Amino acid sequence: MLADELKQLDKKQTKALAEAIREELVEKVKETGGHLASNLGAVELTVALYKVFDFPVDKLIFDVGHQSYVQKLLTGRDLGSLRQKGGTSGFPDPEESAHDAFIAGHSGTSVAAGIGLCNARDLRGENYKVVSVIGDASLGNGLALEAVFSSEEKPKNFLVILNDNGMSINKNHSALYRSISKMTAKKRYRSFNSFLSRTFKETSALGRRLRRMKYSIKGWLNQNYFFERCGFKYVGPVNGHDLHELVAVLSDIKKIEEPVLLHVLTQKGKGYEPAEQEPSRFHGVARNFGESENSFSRALGKLLCQRAQDDPSLVAVTAAMTDGVGLTEFAERFPARLFDAGICEEYAVTMAAGMAKGGLRPVVCIYSTFLQRAYDQIVHDVCLQNLPVVFCVDRAGLVGADGKTHQGLLELSALRAIPNLRVFAPKDCAELSDIFDYVRSLGCPAAIRYPNGYAPNLGVRRRISDISLWETLSEGDGTVVLASGARAAVRALEAKKLCGREDVRIVNCRSVKPLDERMLEEIAGRKIITFEEGYAAGGFGSAVAEYYAGRAVPVRLKIMGAENVPVAHASAEEQAASLRLTAKDLALKIAAFSEQN
Repeated sequence: MLADELKQLDKKQTKALAEAIREELVEKVKETGGHLASNLGAVELTVALYKVFDFPVDKLIFDVGHQSYVQKLLTGRDLGSLRQKGGTSGFPDPEESAHDAFIAGHSGTSVAAGIGLCNARDLRGENYKVVSVIGDASLGNGLALEAVFSSEEKPKNFLVILNDNGMSINKNHSALYRSISKMTAKKRYRSFNSFLSRTFKETSALGRRLRRMKYSIKGWLNQNYFFERCGFKYVGPVNGHDLHELVAVLSDIKKIEEPVLLHVLTQKGKGYEPAEQEPSRFHGVARNFGESENSFSRALGKLLCQRAQDDPSLVAVTAAMTDGVGLTEFAERFPARLFDAGICEEYAVTMAAGMAKGGLRPVVCIYSTFLQRAYDQIVHDVCLQNLPVVFCVDRAGLVGADGKTHQGLLELSALRAIPNLRVFAPKDCAELSDIFDYVRSLGCPAAIRYPNGYAPNLGVRRRISDISLWETLSEGDGTVVLASGARAAVRALEAKKLCGREDVRIVNCRSVKPLDERMLEEIAGRKIITFEEGYAAGGFGSAVAEYYAGRAVPVRLKIMGAENVPVAHASAEEQAASLRLTAKDLALKIAAFSEQN
């Protein structure tokens, strides 16, 4: 069913379409994995938007974008190839379709991007509507609040839809959400009819429509309510699963020029009972609705619980990702020592800085792709004061199916440049524990980066220390492979077997900053290959090159890292192959380099 055909359907057919879409979502996501609960909650809303507006002439922007699967179905995209190499992206991507007005993988962007599109439209003398859909949890993001509160005026022909389901990935506990949720209980109302006549120029049809639907007036608040003070005409709350009501209200809003915020109430996981009962579990699922295997996340959770038993100063901080970063057990056992900042990474980091300044030992657990949103706070609030904050950087490296908006390829290059910050990359979960204890003994800011997925235990273990920052995993007196990170270490050992050269030395470079200068001096006269799963530009290999160049030491050095390009959705191994970072690629490099004079 294409979007233009949708406009020709009657009410009964449109409702049947929504039901068919919900069944298709369950069926396809079970096959491919992906975000289920959020999309089930947005079925009627997306169908109604496409019924009323003229996309892609009008512009539709999803916040985060993990609820855009319905749009993809309505615009002829195949969910059977969802999140697979060469298939449909799990997030909006303008390169994939003109219907995707703005890329969306991180939260909080939709209102600011919508205002920007409106400004461009108005200055260019164009004529179209802009619709931004933002969830109640994303609205609490700093960027979203800046966009809402920065000005008392908003562009015309701009609609913000607040998709209110009371959920982030987990339950939404923010004060902003609690204020919004009390709208229906507010007892101070202005006259409904006078509000309509003041707000809308073409009020008669809208007023009749709303009264005919017995539209609740509990959402119409006094004139000081903050949405209206920020330039929006507030409408709602509306039942987000009543197609007839949604189409009617959207049709009337479309007729007016004033900027409007439409408050829509939805249920995450709507229509699929398991997802309704466990919306957090069904937020993101693997194939057959299984849970993804993330060895490091699970190991970190257990490690923090163990250390917290003996250290009352240890606290954990996350940004709406308690389950994803492995803190579920910690939250149950130490609820007063887990601080969930919501989708506000900047706040999470600066709060951690304040806690460290006050004598606590915070551990900030955030995905690599989201940590980059708090770069200034890491620099200014943590590292300039040399505070003992440990950053556990999850999903570092290639992330697989989530694709270009979620890759963890950038943070290593960014973190290397920050004064006072030490950076580590354990080869396996046992070494994660070792490095964690080591960095806490240092009493300085430190980042520990590790990938998602299954991580094997490599068995070789030499405890990290100031005089043993790196360890040799496999001896040899020929070419030296300096591997940084869990996947790099595994592939390097495999590459030695593939190339058939017993003289290759494999080194686990678990400390990226500082480097192991003793070992670098020892191997300076040999052929060296650095190998990492991150952008080569400014990464670990660059650090090694900088070390030798700064000392005017002539070395034979090859750097293997990711090309500085966006990496689309596929499996992590397929992504590694596209970047020529597999064990086979390294084996070929070793063989060719070793044969050179």
